[in-house]
Amino acid sequence: MKQKMNIIERTFLFSWPYAIVFSLVLYLITQNFDWVISFLLGVFSVLLMQSLNYRIMKRLFKENPQKIKSNSIIIYLVKYIFYGIILYVALTEADWNVYFTFAGLFTFRIVSFFVTLIYANKGEDDDA
Repeated sequence: MKQKMNIIERTFLFSWPYAIVFSLVLYLITQNFDWVISFLLGVFSVLLMQSLNYRIMKRLFKENPQKIKSNSIIIYLVKYIFYGIILYVALTEADWNVYFTFAGLFTFRIVSFFVTLIYANKGEDDDA
């Protein structure tokens, strides 16, 4: 039986092709592989943290819904501390471009915006 994917799972699915295409275009335009690495650092960081957030919240929703508020605040703080560390690493590395790392950190939001627009118009029920 095929299970329907929710918006977050679809966003993860479409983030990979977006990151690959953006990386290829970035490399073809700049011919600088270090900038591609800095973009991919941002992409992998945001996908890692969003995946952690999704798995924890999904488990809490099933097992212990009263802890969702406190855990979401903790995860929010941990996420942005981690993003700050990633940006600091990109800033201190001489060959990397901190702006492309920052752009990589926005990958999930950019893709989720378009996925939401596409699937909201289809009228599908996304309660998975």
